[in-house]
Amino acid sequence: MQTYFKKPARAFTLVELMVVIAIIGILASIIVVSLSSSKAKGRDAKRVSDIRTIQLALEEYYNDNQSYPVSIVTSPFTPNYLTTVPKDPSTNSNYFYTAYSSNSGSGNCSVYKPTRYHLGAATECDAAGNNMSCPTFSTNDSDWVNSAYTVCSSGTGADFNGTALNCIGMSGQLQPADNCYDVTN
Repeated sequence: MQTYFKKPARAFTLVELMVVIAIIGILASIIVVSLSSSKAKGRDAKRVSDIRTIQLALEEYYNDNQSYPVSIVTSPFTPNYLTTVPKDPSTNSNYFYTAYSSNSGSGNCSVYKPTRYHLGAATECDAAGNNMSCPTFSTNDSDWVNSAYTVCSSGTGADFNGTALNCIGMSGQLQPADNCYDVTN
């Protein structure tokens, strides 16, 4: 009777295991980068949607009062026209809002009701414009500031700069530095 011996199964070498782990690591890093870009695009889409929601409520307020509210986070705007004002999905802070009175220099926005507004949100576009989540600024961006009007808002986002990086401060030197999505009436 013959006895057959089975050859022992060949195991993976250390080099083969390291190559497989390296490939898995590279694939995982590619997936993580893709997901973070998708998340940024989603947050920017939410910001644009929130701005449009607030803009509709502002127009409804104007139809009822023939003026815009000085603030969008206090009564009578909230809760009568928006139950809760949407907030930035990353920072949970209020969006930028400035109300303007047509009487230049008076500073009395309780007498001269706001007739214009500027509303905006800082998107996640970087200063070089490399982030592909940037909304189409050429058709939606307003950057409106007019010295013939008096700023009525105070506190959150008063007189923000629609042409500056993150909507605050000085205008960017290059157009891609404008990552502020903003609208006016």
